[in-house]
Amino acid sequence: MSVFKLKIIDRLFVAQLSKMMLGVMTVLSVILLSQRLVRLFSKVSAGELSTDAVMSLVGFNVVLLIIKILPVALLLSILMVLGRMYRDHEMTALFSAGVSYSQIYRAIFIFVAPLFAITVYLSLVVSPMLMQEIERVKKSDQASLDVRGITDGRFNEYSRGDLVFYVEKITDDKMSNVFIQNRQHGKLGITTSKSGEIKVDPKTGDRFIVLRDGNRYEGVPGQADYKITKFEEYGVVVAEKNNTEVAFGTKEKLTADLLEMTSPRAISELQKRFSLPLTLITFALLAVPISRVSPRAGMYGNLLTALLIYIIFENFMSLSHSWLVKGITPAWVGVWWVHLGAAAFSAVMLLRVLGFNYVKETMLTRK
Repeated sequence: MSVFKLKIIDRLFVAQLSKMMLGVMTVLSVILLSQRLVRLFSKVSAGELSTDAVMSLVGFNVVLLIIKILPVALLLSILMVLGRMYRDHEMTALFSAGVSYSQIYRAIFIFVAPLFAITVYLSLVVSPMLMQEIERVKKSDQASLDVRGITDGRFNEYSRGDLVFYVEKITDDKMSNVFIQNRQHGKLGITTSKSGEIKVDPKTGDRFIVLRDGNRYEGVPGQADYKITKFEEYGVVVAEKNNTEVAFGTKEKLTADLLEMTSPRAISELQKRFSLPLTLITFALLAVPISRVSPRAGMYGNLLTALLIYIIFENFMSLSHSWLVKGITPAWVGVWWVHLGAAAFSAVMLLRVLGFNYVKETMLTRK
């Protein structure tokens, strides 16, 4: 009969946590993704990114955000589920029926176990692959970055001021009354034309603008030997195809490559990837004792405490990574002391909830 009760409790907690975590992750993903979208589209308007690159980056960032928010989503989900159950006196009924904290932990870890396995794969395998793809997209887009985001009726600056466009009107990729100022090898060139359009060389992949019916003025500022050329058709190369391979940093390295590296930065990045799924275990241990609230306090009474604990935990994690990179702490200490400290704090909180006399009597009874 007891086994049957445990199965019911397991299904109860797994169902409640699944629904709550889906909602929490949706809300957090929308908030964080909207912030990144603002930054990405601001780069599009400034001509630093193309629209096609943004769409690819958004997809990659969605997956990276989901990986990043899994621990905090689990923490909030457990707190909100247990907080609601305390408010509705469901936890009181469970404890009266003989359910212990060990059984609650068992039900929670049944939910956390597959989540832990998925997070291990996402953190160690998927995340670095996505980081590499993001760098490839940025590098590829950088090759054709110039002339992106041209807005008619205003000056558009690219290549750190070496290339300036002004187009009076753009209709169906056709430009009218074009002004271009570009600087190459110390020489300043100014080109004006009645019309123009963007083309790509099919052989070299270079991107250039073809101008028609205009004039070009070229020379060195401060000198009088300017060269004036009148043309019927003139091509200005604005982006040369770049075939160089993308150089990945430590964050973009595959986990297998990091295992072979011995630098402090590589060890720090490797431990960061392993610590993400471990944080699920840490937060699952911590969430149960701090979720206990008075029924009158409501289900959200402990969220402020959880937020403070999360901020403190993340700050200690950042500090441990900084110490590891600087060589202050050895690799075997690394970031693990933060998890051990959080687990010890969870044990103290659980002892405080149960009462030291209860724990003492339980241990004596078992002996």
